Amino acid sequence: MTQVNQPFSNFARQILHDLTAGRSTSIVGLSNTGKSTLMRGLSGPQAEKQYMAERHRPGRLIYVDCNQAVAISAQAFYEIVLRSLLERLGELIPRELASKLRDHHQAVTEAETSFAASLSFNLALTELCEQMNGDLCLLFDEFDEIYAALDDRALLNLRALRDRFMNRLTYVTATIRSLPNIRGRSIEGEFAELFSHTTYPMPFLEMDEAKYLLKMLDLPHLTTERQKACIEMAGLHPGLLIAVAQFVGKLAEDWVGDLLRAVSREPQPRAECLKIWGQLTEDEQSALVTMAIDQSEGLPAQLHDHLVGLGLVYKKERKIFSEIFAEFVARRGRGSDIEAEGVYLDADSGDVWVSGVRIPVLTDLEFRLLKLLYERRDKITDKYRIVTAVWGESYLGEVDDARVEKLVSRLRSKIEPDPANPIYLVTQRGRGYKLLSEVRKKS
Repeated sequence: MTQVNQPFSNFARQILHDLTAGRSTSIVGLSNTGKSTLMRGLSGPQAEKQYMAERHRPGRLIYVDCNQAVAISAQAFYEIVLRSLLERLGELIPRELASKLRDHHQAVTEAETSFAASLSFNLALTELCEQMNGDLCLLFDEFDEIYAALDDRALLNLRALRDRFMNRLTYVTATIRSLPNIRGRSIEGEFAELFSHTTYPMPFLEMDEAKYLLKMLDLPHLTTERQKACIEMAGLHPGLLIAVAQFVGKLAEDWVGDLLRAVSREPQPRAECLKIWGQLTEDEQSALVTMAIDQSEGLPAQLHDHLVGLGLVYKKERKIFSEIFAEFVARRGRGSDIEAEGVYLDADSGDVWVSGVRIPVLTDLEFRLLKLLYERRDKITDKYRIVTAVWGESYLGEVDDARVEKLVSRLRSKIEPDPANPIYLVTQRGRGYKLLSEVRKKS
């Protein structure tokens, strides 16, 4: 936590300052912006050391991964919270208190009603707050689904526990949207009110933090120059930056070409862009399209600030945070999320586009072959690899060269303008086949 380059260290200190002052906090940000990294960091020994220094008494910061809940229900939420407490505190609290905590956990697990589960949960937290040496802070990561599903009693219980142990118990929540936006009802207002003045948007990485993150990836060919290019293309968004760096860092040292175009065609960076896009409302998507296509056309200040709060736009520069994502958005706005030239396969939908035109549906074998070649663009794929990936290893002795060549021919008939003179799917005589990322010029 004291390391300047550690991602989100400054933001973590801000959160800890609130906690040591007895204030619960809420962190809001889209997926893969680093919320889980931050939350896990807050549960580490350095954070507890800082808590002790500011609060002048111990604090146990317990990370609760709500995605590990066995169901989306209040009972499952109580169980994962107590399980997380046991895993972290089992050896740190008096033996008798640990035994009681295990009993309460078992009672929650075996409870036949949500009401019975809530009673055991309340007893567990009450005994911890009364008997444990120090404060207790529960860090609810991936809280969105659980929060939306919790019944009113569960939320009132959480608020009542906080009110009872105001100087001993705090919460931190991490969600994609702010708590009021998730449910939009009045009853949970008593719980959401805890965070009314301490809800923070997840910040971008700072420049030195981004460089530190890239260094920690330890990729063989990620030179200083390439690191700079990765940051320029991906921006300071952790998930997209890692996806871009993992591709760029594996390129050969002597690789030359249009790096932005190459990265934009890669499945993983595209998947990150799709993940961001899929979390946005239509109004948010429309606003981004406006920015991407016509940067001279400004957005209303309130809408601009809203996009800044989502981590999609840099406030000072007034532009989309990433070159790659901006290009992705612009293609969406033009009605086509494909390259102007070449073959593009959308693994999520199964659609295949060639030079901007969607081709007819492929057969299962044709799709498997294209998917293999697409994942290995510009690399030779031999017949052994084709057979194992398309038909399966058990067919190695049954599929001969003629069947492979026939399948390639059928695929060419669907993706090549002139199958007799292929410009996308070419044969490397005696070695195999290659799908080209750059259209081969006709002789």
